[in-house]
Amino acid sequence: MSQRGNRSTVEYEETKRDEHKEGETVQSRTDSGSGSSSKDESYLLDDETVLVDTRPTWWGWTGYLALAGMFVGLGLLLSLVEVAVGLLTLVPGVLLVGYVWYQRTYQRYLVTDRRIIVSTGMTTRTTNETWVEDVSGLQTKTTSFSRSRGYGTITVSHTVTPSGFSLGGDLQLQGVPNYADVAQTIRRRQSERKGR
Repeated sequence: MSQRGNRSTVEYEETKRDEHKEGETVQSRTDSGSGSSSKDESYLLDDETVLVDTRPTWWGWTGYLALAGMFVGLGLLLSLVEVAVGLLTLVPGVLLVGYVWYQRTYQRYLVTDRRIIVSTGMTTRTTNETWVEDVSGLQTKTTSFSRSRGYGTITVSHTVTPSGFSLGGDLQLQGVPNYADVAQTIRRRQSERKGR
């Protein structure tokens, strides 16, 4: 009977902005308070250690939420004149909020000591993953708005062509809170795995 090893995680929260010095190890905590559940067991290997367990930040959907707010506000104003028209105007706003909630709640980014995993879906679960030692390139992208709020996009590539990143072999983590720390964690693990 195999025994599960220690799984430790670091959750990168939107409100928490820890500054880590170069070479400093990120503190980890055990499964009991990490938000990991037994349904995660299906895509974790025996004695695999989870280093990052996070979801996309709410800030990534600012545009959608602003548009939803405009529909809701307009719907409330129109409901003062004509209730049916006001309620019809509320529907797109409510649908947008539901879409954003679903996308954020049912999308998860895991970085383990061996793999990078993107898990999506509620009833149908889809996972995309790559082995850390197979990563040939890592790219981070952020705007001034997202940088000021501490989130960005991390793209890891399996293959690098002479013209740059290949289009088909990329794994993208969008709206990652504390993206610089997450990217640095991937770089350190990649260095350790490839340095063997």
